[in-house]
Amino acid sequence: MLKAVLVGVGGMGSWHFHVYKNMKDLELTAVCDVRMDMLKEKTAGMDIKLYSDFNEMIKAENPDIVDICTPTYLHKEMSIAAMENGANVLCEKPMALSTEDCRAVIETAEKTGKIFMAAHVVRFMSAYIYLKNIIKSGKYGKLLRLDMKRASEIPRWSWEDWMLDREKSGHVVVDMMIHDIDFIQDVFGLPQDIKGIYYNMKNMTNYASFDYIYDGFTVSAETGWYNPDVPFAAGYFALFENGFIELKEALYDCGEKVDFDNAVTTGETDINISDGDGYEAEIAYFADCVRSGNAPDMVTPESSAASVELALKTIDKMTKI
Repeated sequence: MLKAVLVGVGGMGSWHFHVYKNMKDLELTAVCDVRMDMLKEKTAGMDIKLYSDFNEMIKAENPDIVDICTPTYLHKEMSIAAMENGANVLCEKPMALSTEDCRAVIETAEKTGKIFMAAHVVRFMSAYIYLKNIIKSGKYGKLLRLDMKRASEIPRWSWEDWMLDREKSGHVVVDMMIHDIDFIQDVFGLPQDIKGIYYNMKNMTNYASFDYIYDGFTVSAETGWYNPDVPFAAGYFALFENGFIELKEALYDCGEKVDFDNAVTTGETDINISDGDGYEAEIAYFADCVRSGNAPDMVTPESSAASVELALKTIDKMTKI
């Protein structure tokens, strides 16, 4: 049985933590967070070791997998430290805040021979896999336009407000829009041109929208952290020559609702996700990669680095208002 440890059990880490409770052939033996009171509360009644020091945990536990769900500005150093201590690493998106830091993580994986994967959960979500398959199959002919949206209230829940510090989170484009940017980059590659606007943390609102211009079609995305307490929402509308796919409160294929048999708990959360679809799948996939010794091809480190690079390039190309 593989042995895993989790560092960071706050917003996104809480989702990973709950997934491990139902995993087979993968045991979560220890968790780490600087907020020990929270750790004790979340693990009450469980036989699991608690740590407040990351380096102490990975040296003491000697895990097969280190699952990193800490603030983004810690991803690079923790990923490198874990791999240099002999662990394979699953790290929450984005893999790092700069292309240079992404390259350092990739080089460490190559040097140590350990497996690294950024947790781009959208690639594992049923509604997005469905859309990707429709696009690739050509079922409805040529894609004419894809519009993607993702928004929530300001993430006031983040520890010490790290998400509101651009140097630590990259703000809404690198932190939240990265979900849609990564999907777009994975399916279509890099765009021919980028046009957009960026409203940078004015009156506590951080908003961005862009058009990615490809050969014969356009992909648009809109995202925001809003000062009003708006609920999280994510979705898309894909228009083809002979049909359309729409994700809003559910997924619709040419107006017909698509039902998925998801064996995970779903429901609204107080962080920037709407349900648990995809989290169990990505962790199980990564664990299978570690068991087999095969590097992940569904989410390669190079692809994750390309998404970070595209997010940063998108910010540079946007008109700032």
